[in-house]
Amino acid sequence: MVTYSHSKLQTFEQCNLKYKFRYIDKIKVEIEETIESFLGHCVHRTLEFLYNEKMQNDKILEIDQLIEFYLKNWNSEFDERFLIVNGDLKAEDYFNKGIKFLTNYYSRNYPFDEKTLATERKIFLDLDSERKIIGFVDRLAYNEKENVYEIHEYKTGSLKTSRQLEFDRQLALYSL
Repeated sequence: MVTYSHSKLQTFEQCNLKYKFRYIDKIKVEIEETIESFLGHCVHRTLEFLYNEKMQNDKILEIDQLIEFYLKNWNSEFDERFLIVNGDLKAEDYFNKGIKFLTNYYSRNYPFDEKTLATERKIFLDLDSERKIIGFVDRLAYNEKENVYEIHEYKTGSLKTSRQLEFDRQLALYSL
């Protein structure tokens, strides 16, 4: 069975030769990650830690604990060879962006009342008998006040316009 993901499809749309090299020929690149994607991974892991502590231990972390977790992740996995797409910025600038994202998120969402049901949940959608799409939900929550389930997707890149969101594949897959 052939399995696609949002990122695989996005790679194909960017450049079908890049898709071939990465997913068919499985050619390894010297540096696979950009500083931007590394920042996103560190912020994701930190928010996953926050909600797992709340979900599993009924514990609300203090902002200092959250930042300490982020710092440890950043320092343990940072590689000087990460590609920095925006040449005007340094790695330290990206690290500080992560601190800002997390502190803003924390202050907007504290005390994290929504009932988190899962973090980093793998989902599948069968397209037909031979193909399916795989995805990961950053956080699945149940909003008791509204009596609805919510899918939370964390983004550290630039914000999308309403028009762009209308055609966002990832959101469409979540709705299915």
